[in-house]
Amino acid sequence: MLSIRLIDKQKIIISYHRENKTQRQIERETGINRKTIRRYIREYEKKKNILISSKDSDNSELIADIVEKPKYDTSSMYKVKLTDEIISRIKFYLKQNEEKRATGRLKQQKKKIDILDVPEQMVINNFFNIKIRGGR
Repeated sequence: MLSIRLIDKQKIIISYHRENKTQRQIERETGINRKTIRRYIREYEKKKNILISSKDSDNSELIADIVEKPKYDTSSMYKVKLTDEIISRIKFYLKQNEEKRATGRLKQQKKKIDILDVPEQMVINNFFNIKIRGGR
């Protein structure tokens, strides 16, 4: 996962509003997902409209909210410990890719995403391979 800093968030907003770049152009330049870019732009516009329409003289809380550091919802993520078994599986896939490149089978190689999903696949496989012992 790409870590987005406050400066990146500000560059997204500036590129969109001042430089009139599209969300797709910003995505290509920064490598940040377009949905994330869209979310930051919408949050900014919503807070800007509140700031403009508010009649209160104390807008410091709202201004601080606009320039706050990006937050991530990590509740749905789980930690996977990098074990020797996972490392050996990844090395196995990398070796397979080398063999396929050497024999000219470039399209049959595993992609980075497939190799990086090894820990998740192993957790799922281990979960479904658990044998439940009955009490009889």
